[in-house]
Amino acid sequence: MKSKVFFTNFRASPKKNLLDKIRTLYLKAEFEKIFDESDRVAIKIHWGEKGNTTFIPVPYIRTIVDEVKKKCANVYITDTNTLYSGERKNAIENIRTAAYNGFTLESTGAPIIVADGLTGTDAVEVEVNGDYIKKAKIASAIYHSTAMVVVSHFKGHMLFSFGGAIKHLGMGCATSAGKQIMHSDVKPYIDEDICKGDSICIRHCPVKCITLKDNKKAHINQDLCIGCGECIVVCPHRAIPENWKTSSEPLQCKTAEYALAAIKNKINKVVYFNFLMNITPDCDCCDWSDNRLTPDIGILASKDPVAIDEASIHLFNKAPISPLSIMEKFVDVQDKLKTLRPKIDYSIILRHAEKIGLGSRRFELIEIN
Repeated sequence: MKSKVFFTNFRASPKKNLLDKIRTLYLKAEFEKIFDESDRVAIKIHWGEKGNTTFIPVPYIRTIVDEVKKKCANVYITDTNTLYSGERKNAIENIRTAAYNGFTLESTGAPIIVADGLTGTDAVEVEVNGDYIKKAKIASAIYHSTAMVVVSHFKGHMLFSFGGAIKHLGMGCATSAGKQIMHSDVKPYIDEDICKGDSICIRHCPVKCITLKDNKKAHINQDLCIGCGECIVVCPHRAIPENWKTSSEPLQCKTAEYALAAIKNKINKVVYFNFLMNITPDCDCCDWSDNRLTPDIGILASKDPVAIDEASIHLFNKAPISPLSIMEKFVDVQDKLKTLRPKIDYSIILRHAEKIGLGSRRFELIEIN
């Protein structure tokens, strides 16, 4: 059976602005029937790294919060601390970054809570018994919610090829220790022919596992590396290839199993929005935003995280490539994600998520005005 995925484009008019369209999506998808008056509803978002400018804007999040609050009062906005070294590695800096990017109680209508606590250690172990994960470390403020709205910004990603609902659930709901478990098979290396020896990767490494050799080329100590991927992101020369020496399959499968763990105690109480706008090559964890790959496409809503990601990829591949983007030289590309990162098989996470019962890759796209 196909999962229903509701879609509205980014066209607006004086009679119906984009906030109206989000409300219509919410009602057409019957999300209001999911929540009870007694629920504690987590609105899981990504409020962006400082310097990033393409995260989902506050008014869109506020509209979703307002709709949920019509049914229940206990609504909060949440995200977790990061594994990498940045402006969101502990709750103090994380909340400060959220406010810098405009996400506050006053602007969103809901309190901002860092789900895994001050230092990323507030966790509840959830039994998964998956192929890769037996017990997952889920952030406590997400585990203890009774319902959740997962609001994802669909875009490219340096490790997964794309970021959507599944990645947002799995990586975004894990504590720092859980993130490290998922990344443990990622072992990047330096291409010395490309490396300029400028030490940017060294300054950003959270565990100081990168050094500069006598030949002025960077070197990664793989015994110390935690696989956070930060060096891949920050190198301006692309000297740290995304086709790392170990397969990306364990990372993707672990993330799917963590996604399942994040919603295991909330069956039929989780709904999803994917925003296909500002689709940049890299994720919102970057402290910059490159030009978008396609024009803004639209907003999707579903009760199935696998179907909404599959539908997002489908719509992304149908969209025209934006001029002046990193992909402007490509014409008539059938699979934009594969073209963007040819070494990554992004279908792994979708296949594994379907296999473990997270959702279905088969979807029915229902377009609304």
